[in-house]
Amino acid sequence: MSHSATFLRAAHAGQAALARGWLASPLPSADAPVPESVAQVDVAVLNLQDGLRELQLAATPHVTAAAQDLCTAVRAAADAQFDLHIRNAGSAERLCALDDAAFTRHTDAVRQALEAFVAAAHREGVSVTAAASDRAKAARTAQAVQPDAAWLAHLSRRMPMRRIPDFVTEAVDAALQALRRDVIDFVDPELNTAHHRFVDALARLDDEIGGTFTPDHDAAYSEVPPEWRRTDPEQYAQTLRDLSRARDTVLDRYRELMNAMSRRGHLPTPQEPQPGSSVQITAGDNSPVTVNAPYAYASHGGNASAGQPAPADQAAAATSVPWYRSGIFWGAVSALGTVAGVVVAYLALGK
Repeated sequence: MSHSATFLRAAHAGQAALARGWLASPLPSADAPVPESVAQVDVAVLNLQDGLRELQLAATPHVTAAAQDLCTAVRAAADAQFDLHIRNAGSAERLCALDDAAFTRHTDAVRQALEAFVAAAHREGVSVTAAASDRAKAARTAQAVQPDAAWLAHLSRRMPMRRIPDFVTEAVDAALQALRRDVIDFVDPELNTAHHRFVDALARLDDEIGGTFTPDHDAAYSEVPPEWRRTDPEQYAQTLRDLSRARDTVLDRYRELMNAMSRRGHLPTPQEPQPGSSVQITAGDNSPVTVNAPYAYASHGGNASAGQPAPADQAAAATSVPWYRSGIFWGAVSALGTVAGVVVAYLALGK
């Protein structure tokens, strides 16, 4: 905005110089030196053109186009004034009186171009500020409800809601409290609506989960009382429907919010996958055993699995040998035959 402000000051100076020029008298004669009013207008035009070049390096195309239109209007007014000086040399009238139509037309053109530039610069400044603000709010929202959270993954399976693990109950409540503590009002109307709809859906799910019961103090879950299936089957079915509907609404509203933030480029950039963990344990004979846990990452609804890759020759062998020719398979068959033979021999001795 500093370049826009500098250009605006130059435009105001040019407008003032043009006003003084319209009130000036023409040249005393055709061969007289350039009057002060003409020199001031020329200097103002040059300063404005310099400001335009600086603005083109920093401003957006909309602001630059409005600035170019303003420069054109000021330049046209300056040329009209110089033409009046040349054509009416020695006249005692003021330039604005010599051609009142040109005076009105050029004055209005400069004023309108100046107002258009101010409006364009203001809109651009507001939109840039709003985008930065919304981007920060989106980052806080993504931090409160992380896409790879275990509770979201559990809900996304859309299994029957007869039992709700404690980690899901605690995580839903924690996410809701985090979103409520951080009062977020997006400047973008669509983002603001999507955010409020998601928070409302999360609150509804939290309320529905609060209506379930823990069977005993050792249980790591809450549930819809199973005895309701006998004593009150209608209430049992309705409670399950309410829980499932609340869960589905949370997932739908979360997807809407993420899509809205993604369309505006507000989602955080995914980080590079981190190296897997390595854990060393001791076997029964005190020999060390190292277990590697590779990292697996999936995005955009994909699947990922982690595991140690098999060597190329083993992988080829595993894919090329049919199951019925596997040594393990026939070894198992042989073992079963041996056991069967022992059983038959035992029965024969018994007789």
